[in-house]
Amino acid sequence: MSFTLKIENSRILKGIIETLSSIIDETEFRVSPSEFTISAMDPSRICLLKLSIKKENFDEYTCKKESKVGLNLDDLDKILKRSAANDTIEIDFNEEDQKIKIKMTREGSSRSRSFSLALLDIEYEEIPMENLLKIEYSSKWVIEPELLVEAIKDAEIYAEILNMKSTKGQGLTFSSSGQIGEMNYEIGLDELIDSDINEDCSSAYSLTFLKAILKIASITEKLEISLRTDHPLKMVFNLLEGGELFYFLAPRVEEEEYDEDEDMDEF
Repeated sequence: MSFTLKIENSRILKGIIETLSSIIDETEFRVSPSEFTISAMDPSRICLLKLSIKKENFDEYTCKKESKVGLNLDDLDKILKRSAANDTIEIDFNEEDQKIKIKMTREGSSRSRSFSLALLDIEYEEIPMENLLKIEYSSKWVIEPELLVEAIKDAEIYAEILNMKSTKGQGLTFSSSGQIGEMNYEIGLDELIDSDINEDCSSAYSLTFLKAILKIASITEKLEISLRTDHPLKMVFNLLEGGELFYFLAPRVEEEEYDEDEDMDEF
């Protein structure tokens, strides 16, 4: 089994790996003849994600049979950070070598650099993505990622929890409160790219996990969010130049420690 993946805009791949490495330590790359996917759950089982990039969204994609490789994302992130914005990144895997090779080529130059990264033997846990995808959400909207980034930065002045509320016929409210005061960030329906808010919904989520995933905002074309009271938050990042990142975040209860039993297994 082997594969070759090539992408001419290193910024996209760097942004993806930098974001994922801030949430999970290690994961499994799955490369099939039709798509590249990563599915993972963070160690505390509070968030779950799935990245999917179709074959046609790569500049070069060769894979005849599905391959699975375990990698340390922090190590891969360190390697990719050595690339420039105009570098072409090529990732090769040959089963006999038991390592992946990363080649960086500078645009308009014969200069290239190569790195290798040893594979990890990961005990892969099947992620309950199908159960989460079956949840019916009565409040959905499409938003510019920068608006949510702004709300998060406002909220973290006061607490580590962001309250989200959608109001039918009005729009969204993001809020946070703490000992020094409180903040409210209101966004009307006219500020949303699209909306389908059929009932009022509200829930609270960890700012730590929201800040981590919002690192990917700079390479996101649009962000789809689905909210249901006291249910996991569903976010779908439509990435520049193709690809989708599904992200589910379990709800938090203010002023209470998160119960480890209240994780994604419930859903």
